Amino acid sequence: MEATKGGVITRTHAEGVLELPKVLQLLSNHCNTEPAKKRAENLAPLKTQSLVEQEFEQVAAIRRSGETANFYIPFEPGYVRTRVHGVAFLPLEELVLVVKFLRFVGTLKRDFRDSRLCRFVTKLHNYHDLVKDIDARVDESGALKDSASPVLFQIRTKKRQMKNRIREILNSMLVNQPNMFTDTNIVERAGHFVLPLKSNFKKQMKGIVHSYSKSGETVFIEPIGVTDDTAHLLELEENERTEIESILRHMTVLIRSNVEMIEHDVEHIVGLDLLFAKARFADELHANRPVFDERLNIVNGFHPILKRINDQIVPLNLKLNTGNRVLLISGPNAGGKTIVLKTVGLIALMAKCGLFIPADEDSSVPFFNELYADIGDEQSIESQLSTFAAHLKQIKKALDADGNSLVLLDELMSQTSVEEGSALASAVLDELSRDKNLILATTHNENLKIFVSNRSDMINGGMEFTDRPTYRLILGVPQPSNAISLAHQLGLKRDVLAKAKSYLDEDKMSVNRLFEDLSRELKAVEAEREKLSGLTSNYENKLAVFNVKKKQEFDELRSKYRNELTRAKRDIEKLIKTLRKEGPRPDMVHKARRFFGDKLEFETIHEPYHPDIGELVRIRELKRIGQVVAEKQGKYKIGLENIFYWVEPTDIESIREDRGSSS
Repeated sequence: MEATKGGVITRTHAEGVLELPKVLQLLSNHCNTEPAKKRAENLAPLKTQSLVEQEFEQVAAIRRSGETANFYIPFEPGYVRTRVHGVAFLPLEELVLVVKFLRFVGTLKRDFRDSRLCRFVTKLHNYHDLVKDIDARVDESGALKDSASPVLFQIRTKKRQMKNRIREILNSMLVNQPNMFTDTNIVERAGHFVLPLKSNFKKQMKGIVHSYSKSGETVFIEPIGVTDDTAHLLELEENERTEIESILRHMTVLIRSNVEMIEHDVEHIVGLDLLFAKARFADELHANRPVFDERLNIVNGFHPILKRINDQIVPLNLKLNTGNRVLLISGPNAGGKTIVLKTVGLIALMAKCGLFIPADEDSSVPFFNELYADIGDEQSIESQLSTFAAHLKQIKKALDADGNSLVLLDELMSQTSVEEGSALASAVLDELSRDKNLILATTHNENLKIFVSNRSDMINGGMEFTDRPTYRLILGVPQPSNAISLAHQLGLKRDVLAKAKSYLDEDKMSVNRLFEDLSRELKAVEAEREKLSGLTSNYENKLAVFNVKKKQEFDELRSKYRNELTRAKRDIEKLIKTLRKEGPRPDMVHKARRFFGDKLEFETIHEPYHPDIGELVRIRELKRIGQVVAEKQGKYKIGLENIFYWVEPTDIESIREDRGSSS
């Protein structure tokens, strides 16, 4: 964003062509207050990464909390300071607006007191005493109460009494002489109470004529009997105005003494409104907090303005290594090359403005010092610049910059001859790449594609084209322009297409075929990689399921043996208790022998077995064979179908005897 002119923001060329103002307009729709809406529309990229990270952290905290807020600011920042200085008092309606805002500040502090976002309102001030003072003088409708001061109360009481006295006198005239009047209602004219007297009775009633009806049949007259009371009433009204001014002066002094705190809180709440708007906007876009990194890695990114036009837009996936300072994008017209530039540029701008980006959460962008974009037709009749000169003017800005910038060049040097355009474009890319810039450029120029392919710090990329554009960016291989194919799809005559092919020289046809072959090979490799990735994922899933199943089987088996051991222990204790009570009997001895023979085979004392690492052994309890993988403190770690157990030497046995007997 450049300097303001008369309060109007002058956007950089890049911000305009990348449609940042339209995005900020969408952001402003999420603001509650007019000051925040204006600030959203005038949002500018922040200068330092630390400032952006602070903004990100605040927006992230709001999104995590899930809380919402409706903000209220009835005036622009600076309004109160401007109004209270240089005037004796503010009008009542303006004082009411200020107090309404101060009351909102108190409500906001209370609402967030126990919230996870309480830190957002700790810097807001307390106006309890000020609001209490003014509330004592102003009612809910915004009018001064009679009790606003003792003097005002006295004046208004006398006013009511005087009005009632005048009305009583006039009503008695209407009742006693009804035939003299065209209506039975008392009419007020400029603070005077008058009666609608028929014009033919004018001479019969003394008083002051204030006006006539349009027809002339009615005279609005103030009878002489109420003129003194009316004069007294007008005097009371003048006294009332004087007292009201005194009260307003007092309230204005209260506001003036707190004006700096009020202006601070106005600014703070504008900022809060904007932060909450950023959070809501991120929710609308399903946007994520970007990571600032030297590598550009955009995962499923999209341009929000283009997305609103076409919801089926193909997301951008672009990952560049730090060694790649230049990406040259080629491919057919209407294949999406310019959309790539606009998407990358806008995402970079949004990130610097403290906005979450429309891309997946593992996306990263470098923190660029500046952003330059030469996109679109820049011919200027007023400045007498040709299209080519206008493009050169934008490119010069990037060349003159300090570096570490994002430079977007659409159809680089395509507005002049192929030979000179290739030479100039190559020189521009070479120079820009030396200053730690990141350059994304589009081209149809075959010479430029070859130049980039011979540079280790540059990479070709292309928009995929099968029988029609797929709008997918493929890195590593340039893409042909496919102009003839596109012309065929659009229905150009066959003989024109055939003649066009005949005009293409063999070298260019060979280069195009080479690009097409490389593109097919790259797609085949990519398909194989995806297939291998799928197989690996499938194997890992199956292995995980297998391990879970085996663990369940082991747990069930172990539970079964434990239950059996518990029952055996219970039976032994019962048998011992009987023997102690009744003494040994032949039938009991027989029963015990049978029990120990049938039930407690596991009571057999086994000799400890000490196998070698790598040896296959049998786990006695499980009756399963596993491999010894480790020994520690006299215990052995046995691997059994990807599950490992630590066992005692007495819990395992050799399987060598089994092999010997089987032979």
